[in-house]
Amino acid sequence: MKFSALISTLFAAGAMASRCHPSYPCCNGCNVEYTDTEGNWGVENFDWCFIDESRCNPGYCKFEALGYSCCKGCEVVYSDEDGNWGVENQQWCGIRDNCTPNVPATSARTTTRTTTTTRTTTVNSLPTSDNFFENELYSNYKFQGEVDQSIQRLSGSLQEKAKKVKYVPTAAWLAWSGATNEVARYLNEAGSKTVVFVLYMIPTRDCNAGGSNGGADNLSTYQGYVNSIYNTINQYPNSRIVMIIEPDTIGNLVTANNANCRNVHDMHKQALSYAISKFGTQKNVRVYLDAAHGGWLNSSADRTAEVIAEILRNAGNGKIRGISTNVSNYQPVYSEYQYHQNLNRALESRGVRGMKFIVDTSRNGRNPSSATWCNLKGAGLGARPQANPDPNMPLLDAYVWIKTPGESDSASSADPVCRNSDSLQGAPAAGSWFHDYFVMLLENANPPF
Repeated sequence: MKFSALISTLFAAGAMASRCHPSYPCCNGCNVEYTDTEGNWGVENFDWCFIDESRCNPGYCKFEALGYSCCKGCEVVYSDEDGNWGVENQQWCGIRDNCTPNVPATSARTTTRTTTTTRTTTVNSLPTSDNFFENELYSNYKFQGEVDQSIQRLSGSLQEKAKKVKYVPTAAWLAWSGATNEVARYLNEAGSKTVVFVLYMIPTRDCNAGGSNGGADNLSTYQGYVNSIYNTINQYPNSRIVMIIEPDTIGNLVTANNANCRNVHDMHKQALSYAISKFGTQKNVRVYLDAAHGGWLNSSADRTAEVIAEILRNAGNGKIRGISTNVSNYQPVYSEYQYHQNLNRALESRGVRGMKFIVDTSRNGRNPSSATWCNLKGAGLGARPQANPDPNMPLLDAYVWIKTPGESDSASSADPVCRNSDSLQGAPAAGSWFHDYFVMLLENANPPF
């Protein structure tokens, strides 16, 4: 009876949270005074403490209760409320508290790389947020190679800044016929990191301008292009993928009245619905339909919502997580969020609810007064990619570098807009690396590197 009273008194008193227990401290020693379903308890300084089995029992593995073994090494590739996790022999394993490496670091890294080519369903058993930007993002090899070109031409502080920019995660654009063959490489290299893709291959792409025109030859070819990417993604069920669908197309559907655009409006709607019907049914893909930017469509939010609602109605079982904006543009975040709010209200009034938004911050660090879209002078690198960046903006999933900063918007000779005085001259073709523009963005970065 006295012991029972002691138990009641001590447990009622409680103590403080620790890594051993949510309400009690870790014991300094290993003497067991009491055992229950939670584990072993000790008494120190006249108060209960929880026995640290990871220290007192070298063979103890708390992850076995969750159905996993403990890692032999200590390299952390994922963390959640259960602790730190590694990957060995192509399977998840738990990392013991106070882990001391007992395998060479190079061996652990090699094992982690191996898992990118052979995945098991075990990986998906770990919880993940529906906002894939909360996961670590993949920094793609193409951007790194492009920045390397500029690093070789720079020196001093600018070169050091460029070395930092090189590893900022950026989206991978699927914008040419051979890009379908690159998807597997991106997913293999990314492993457990989130890959952000931009689908930009709609027929008669950029129908209202000349800088980025092109795309698939026709709707049937486009559908085959989408199918190829879809089939590759199906081979990587444990990858986390964000798919941004066709920048500028919604903007042109809403406002472009030239014959070149009017003639393809219906086909563009069909193409967008088809892409959503495919990628929007894949459990490891989060789809964001692009809706231009607030400077373009905020005054037409109602019409924009009508077009989006129509496209979604014709997308079968395909679902989108939300909307991307400001892709390849320079609008400040605060004005984009006003657009998000207006568009969200218009969508909700048409039965489209629960939308989240992402905003391209790759080039909006400075906001020169200009309406141009082409290689804008005075622009700068913007806020780094970040999930849930502002609690005052609950609709916003993330800041993302969607446009590859440093790639040209268009050759100076390809579009009249690009020959204006507010566009940096000497630009190569759209999508080509523009060293002078990258340097300008780097010098004007806000926040700086």
